[in-house]
Amino acid sequence: MQNILFITWDGPQTNYMEGLFMPILSEVQKSANYRIHIIQFTWGTQERIAITQKKAAALDVIYTAKTISRKPVAVLGSLLTLYSGIKFLKKYINNNKIDIVMPRSTMPSIMVNRLKKTNFKILFDADGLPLEERVDFSGLLRTSRQYRFFKMEETKMLQQADGVITRSQKAIDIHLETIHHKRPERFSVVFNGRNIDFFKPKGSMKSQIQAELNIQQNAKLFVYCGSLGPQYGWDEMIVIFQKYQQKYSDAFFLILTGNMEFAKQRIPAELSKNIMIKKVPFEEVPKYLSAADIAFAIREPKFSMQGVAPIKLGEYLLMGIPTIASAGIGDSEELIKQVPNTFLFYHDKPNAIDEALRFVENLSEINHQKIREFGINFFSVEKSAESYIQSFNKLSNICNCI
Repeated sequence: MQNILFITWDGPQTNYMEGLFMPILSEVQKSANYRIHIIQFTWGTQERIAITQKKAAALDVIYTAKTISRKPVAVLGSLLTLYSGIKFLKKYINNNKIDIVMPRSTMPSIMVNRLKKTNFKILFDADGLPLEERVDFSGLLRTSRQYRFFKMEETKMLQQADGVITRSQKAIDIHLETIHHKRPERFSVVFNGRNIDFFKPKGSMKSQIQAELNIQQNAKLFVYCGSLGPQYGWDEMIVIFQKYQQKYSDAFFLILTGNMEFAKQRIPAELSKNIMIKKVPFEEVPKYLSAADIAFAIREPKFSMQGVAPIKLGEYLLMGIPTIASAGIGDSEELIKQVPNTFLFYHDKPNAIDEALRFVENLSEINHQKIREFGINFFSVEKSAESYIQSFNKLSNICNCI
């Protein structure tokens, strides 16, 4: 059995560790001869960490939380954490006989770049294009010292890693261009996946949720589930729904999000009675999705979005919901073209809004099961684990420690 160490660096609000990565890595552990260790550098609260620890115990993965210092100021605290983190990782790798070290994204890479490789291999989880996301959506300038430093560290990791995983082939192409196409055989695409027994239609819940939301039985219910912000197509969703609601006044839009204030501040007054915002536990998400007639998976297709694999799209498809999804997001465009009762939204087309509206109006015979089948083929946790195992096996074949 080989030991794999997955290293992340996260803010206080993220729950993707227990919601996405732990289930996938736990499935890897069940299906192959690997033992999973996770170190999460975080400034989350003790309550937040306790939730993650509980999930790790349930999934039988070895989890360690390391606090990211925020004192005397955030920047200096992060630097101190990076410095102490290098020592901690070196000791952890030696004591636990780690065979594959797997830094996720920028900050863990900075630490692993400073470790002397001994008996372990490095599988760099480049994730999407995180630096470019900060340029596209957070105002980071490519000419800034911060960007240049992070880019240098990322490039160093891309060059020295024994393997690199991404969430799209487009991301691989971009990274290969950065390192002048050296050793492309090291790169692989892995998939984001969900539990298909958790995300499945719950027809018996539809009428219950309609009653809870005070929605008439035949009224169309639009849904969006996930984060909100400048990259998540708020304006497009509102305009499409508004145009539909002007024709069909009994239509409703349910937004499931933790960013409730963002939504509340931007809902047009004339739609306030038809748009509902709820923050629900992850465990209840499928129940509410079961009441939906149409889902939004819209993201602004800026450069960085070529590297993502939107897991919310997978959730909608697993639930069998007709979906409006953006073109230009990772590799999802080719998939969406194959799925019945889905609409590919091209942001640069002048009549994209009207075409989306016609799509919704013309939905009649919906093959929910067929939609779900595509979801299972591309977004199941088993499919995801299989892609990770292939990447681990590729490294194992050249590992000194077999």
